[in-house]
Amino acid sequence: MYDQIARYYDLTHADLTEDIPVVLALAEEAGGPVLELGCGSGRLLLPLARAGYAVTGVDNSAAMLAQARARLAAEPIGVQTRVRLVEADMTGFELADDGRFPLIIIPYNTFLHLDTTQKMAALRQIKQYVRQDGRLFIDLINPFWIAATPDDDAPILENELTDPETGSTILQFAQNQLDEAAQTLSIIWTYETPPPKIGAAPQRITAKASYHYLFPHQIELLLRDAGFKLESLAGDYDRSPFDENSERLLITAKPLYYQ
Repeated sequence: MYDQIARYYDLTHADLTEDIPVVLALAEEAGGPVLELGCGSGRLLLPLARAGYAVTGVDNSAAMLAQARARLAAEPIGVQTRVRLVEADMTGFELADDGRFPLIIIPYNTFLHLDTTQKMAALRQIKQYVRQDGRLFIDLINPFWIAATPDDDAPILENELTDPETGSTILQFAQNQLDEAAQTLSIIWTYETPPPKIGAAPQRITAKASYHYLFPHQIELLLRDAGFKLESLAGDYDRSPFDENSERLLITAKPLYYQ
């Protein structure tokens, strides 16, 4: 999906910065290095590297990693040398060295792209790379919010973006369809740009995503089955306790057999 819409990702998430202090604080507690799964175009990876942490970023989208490399190329050499990018799926990635990480993060809603079987595969893979005293951090939208999402009869205008290259307005539409039994929210995103000439049709790019959400008790069971112990659940980036009205579901877990 992200290969299709990579050029719009940074525009869509330009205002998303609230999670950066949390991730930097976790990195400070852990002392680095950091493994980020689903690093995308480097939205979190770059602030970590700028703060002095060695970061390995894993993503399965070649287009998103290309954007990360382009952004990284504009950074000082010291920042560039702290970053390693790996094109791989988080359910089956392999890193060239045998080093383990004191902090592994799965950022903003990325874990939702995996169904339950894939989530388990990813967690078991992560278990091979987390340090004995390490920590796993997963950032999700509140699943109770997802479960209350109404179906859309037609695409809804979600955002108006400005193309930095042309100055043109890009319209971002979304259409939601919820399957409560399967705990899956399907979203169709459409990005519409002005036609190249008068009288031509607008240009449209469409991509579909499925968010597979789990409730806290299900997440705790999944973590345990994968060999992790749930450490905490927070409801926002201020680390306030989670409840059904929270905006986020921020999960920290540690390897179970090291407790």
